[in-house]
Formats: sequence, structure tokens, C-alpha cells
Amino acid sequence: MTRFAPSLPLLALALLALPALPSALAQTAPAPVTAPVAAPTGQKVIDTITVTSNKGYSIKVPSGWTPLKNAPNVDVAFVNEVVGALRPTVTVQVRDTPPELKVTLADIRDLYASQMPKDVPNLKMLGEKIIRISGQNAILWSYSGDGDGGKVRWTQVLTIKNNRLYTATLITPTNTPQDLLDSGRAIIDSFALTAK
Repeated sequence: MTRFAPSLPLLALALLALPALPSALAQTAPAPVTAPVAAPTGQKVIDTITVTSNKGYSIKVPSGWTPLKNAPNVDVAFVNEVVGALRPTVTVQVRDTPPELKVTLADIRDLYASQMPKDVPNLKMLGEKIIRISGQNAILWSYSGDGDGGKVRWTQVLTIKNNRLYTATLITPTNTPQDLLDSGRAIIDSFALTAK
């Protein structure tokens, strides 16, 4: 993707309009446990469902993932069983951008890329790829670093449509079992735009 240095007004407005990187949402588990845990009190383990948001996207969430209520700065969040001191987490953020700014995916990419080293201690970029989601260009990132409670890997998709930024993020601690990694990645891969 062509790198672009956003103008100062664009950068300033974007920083005000957008929350900190979704990667700052590394989900810490309740106190570490050694036995499998049930869903947190008041939360229900779900069967496979498709979440269709009125904000213009859908994702398919397999059984074993528990909805996380009242997660800050996200539209939806799902967690799985504790691995070490962290819980694998999937989040989707939706943020509107001012139409007059004509923010592009390149603008978002550069803004987030410049912010990542500040938000992710010991950041190591593992890969970046341009993919298509529902006919739109999207960025697929994979990176690792220190989360709250240990080493974490993020798999993240960013796309923009109709002045709306969509960010789907899978956060997995080191030593996450392969079947759980595959399950989380399937959620990210199922992410689709539904807005016209």
C-alpha cells in the first residue's frame, strides 16, 4: 500500500475522532486458574451464531465463545477460556469519520501504524496484507507484543466504507491451543460488511 503522510489537520482530527488502537484492549482474565472455567457470572455460553449489527457488519461466532457485555470502545466482544493469565478475545470496533475529511484506508493504516509502537510494548510486526472484505479493500495485520498479563498476538482487519471504519481484532495469548487459534481466526475470516 502506498504510504502517505496525513496532513496535520487530518491527523489531529483523526486522533480526536478515533479511539486508541484496538490493540490496547488486551483482555486480562480474572485471577489465573488452572482448571477450565465456566462462563463468568451472568454471561451465557452461546452456540454458533451470526451477529448482524445495525452498524453495517456481520460475524459468525462459534460455540465456546462468550459474549462480553459492556466492553469499552467496542461494538461487540467475545471471550474464550483462560489461557495463562489472559482470555482469547475477539472485538469489533465501528467508528464514523467526518465525511469532509475523505479519510482513506491508507490514512487509517498510517495513523494506526504510527500509534502502534506507543500502544503495544515490545511490538513485533509479523505481517501485513491487503485483502478484500465484501468488495472493499482491507488491511490484515498480524503482530505481537506485551499485553496486560503476558505475551499476546493480535490478528486484525481494518476496512473503511461510507466514512465508517471497521476494525475486527483477535487477541490471543502465547500458548493458545491451535484449535482455539483456528476458532478465533474463523471469526475474523467471517467478518463481512452488510451496509449498502
